[in-house]
Amino acid sequence: MLLDAKGLNTYYGESHVLQNMSVAVDSGEIVALLGRNGMGKSTTMKSIMGLVKPKSGTVLFQGTDITNLPPYKTAKAGIGYVPEERRIFPNLSVLDNLKMGIKHGAAANISSRNKWTLDRIFEHFPFMKARTHQKGALLSGGEQQMLAIGRTLMGNPDLLMVDEPTEGLAPVTVKEVRDILEDINKAGVSILLVEHNLKVAMSLADRVYLMGKAHLGFTGTKEELDARPDIRAKYLEV
Repeated sequence: MLLDAKGLNTYYGESHVLQNMSVAVDSGEIVALLGRNGMGKSTTMKSIMGLVKPKSGTVLFQGTDITNLPPYKTAKAGIGYVPEERRIFPNLSVLDNLKMGIKHGAAANISSRNKWTLDRIFEHFPFMKARTHQKGALLSGGEQQMLAIGRTLMGNPDLLMVDEPTEGLAPVTVKEVRDILEDINKAGVSILLVEHNLKVAMSLADRVYLMGKAHLGFTGTKEELDARPDIRAKYLEV
């Protein structure tokens, strides 16, 4: 198992926002983490990344315990994180944003075929090559989302965690981002995806986790979820 997070209990102050939460991603998989707003999906990713520290539970990555490592060490271990807010550098150029994603010393053992370079990024995101000197603030919402993904790929992650990548985007751009994630997965990167667009998530995912308030409510394949309208109604419908 590439990622195996077990029994995470995370608090914000006195609020117990993750209660014995577990999630796993195997090599080559796309796993969707779904649920209504406020259930703890983003906190699950932040707990794995080390941005918030769970009070208990373990996070194993490639068999190594990375629980509560600082985020930069988690990134160097091979986990990339694209937050919901994207957080590109608006006053830096596209090229400089991409270079900010390089994690020196993290990719020493990666073969040249599998390494994410600028040229490889430009193959997946052609618009960036023509706009390398344009400031990030001048990109559209969809372009900023793709820049955030490209910047994270420059760190050569084995696992990409992406939080709400299609939120607020026009339908045509939603499809572009969805197809980019599929291409990245085919290129050898496993993905843990938080996504409010059920159609997008189900078109990509091999397996699905559904969260209730602060806890895991269902796990299974997308075919198993398709066969359980009662589960979809309980955890996804408003």
